[in-house]
Amino acid sequence: MQTLYITDLDGTFLGANGHVSSESVRILTPLLKQGLPFTVATARSPATVVSLLQGLPITLPAVLMTGTMLFDLQARRVITTYCLSQQSVNAVCDILNREEAEALAYSVKDGALSVYYKHICCPFEEDFIAQRRGTPYKTFLRTTDYGKALAGGDTLMFLFCVPTRSRAEYLYSALDEVPGIVKYFYPDEYLRGYLLEVYPEGVSKATTIEQIKAMTGAQNIVSFGDNINDLPMFAISQTSCAVANAAPQVQKAASCVIGHHDEAAVARWLAQNAIF
Repeated sequence: MQTLYITDLDGTFLGANGHVSSESVRILTPLLKQGLPFTVATARSPATVVSLLQGLPITLPAVLMTGTMLFDLQARRVITTYCLSQQSVNAVCDILNREEAEALAYSVKDGALSVYYKHICCPFEEDFIAQRRGTPYKTFLRTTDYGKALAGGDTLMFLFCVPTRSRAEYLYSALDEVPGIVKYFYPDEYLRGYLLEVYPEGVSKATTIEQIKAMTGAQNIVSFGDNINDLPMFAISQTSCAVANAAPQVQKAASCVIGHHDEAAVARWLAQNAIF
């Protein structure tokens, strides 16, 4: 295997409706059956990724939750997770209590992924949870105490669903005092609000992609993305492709800009350019 092809989902591979288009399935299915080394790197968890990709015969593992999880799509199992330190978890919980803020805390206990929350703070978060509840890969649990709920597990990330930019900026700044983390905030792809993500320091899509690269023996990486959490992935890629709707700083960092995500741009590029 010479080249590993890997794409972000929302805003990149998925269409504006949040699904893989029939055109992308039509183009990619024969390429995958011929051995195209292709997979995804996304902020999403198995709860939605498994169903979104079930129409594609992807054999390589997927990078989920912005690199904190490597997941076997065929066996439907977690291969590896990377978690926040207890010091980081305690510090984030302190800020949540002090600021009376709400977050979704993702934790793995005995191989099962649970998401803890105190209350639904806005329609954006309500919609986010509703779209992901009721799958065999993730359980939403309400708690009155984040610290107690997360005890005894591996906390992979905190996700804030924030209705306004000003609130997202405020919480982003408040998290400056937390040691051992990396954080991003950006507009939700579907224009419902802002997502603020907190991950373990040193973990990104790039670090876990390197694990797949080592597993497969690939020498090169071609990546596709649209948002700031794709920049580490771009940095390790020999070719990085931003979709036409990508954030300006992502387009600037990319090797090239391809078509719009709602026009099956990734699949079309692969059909014309992939070598395997």
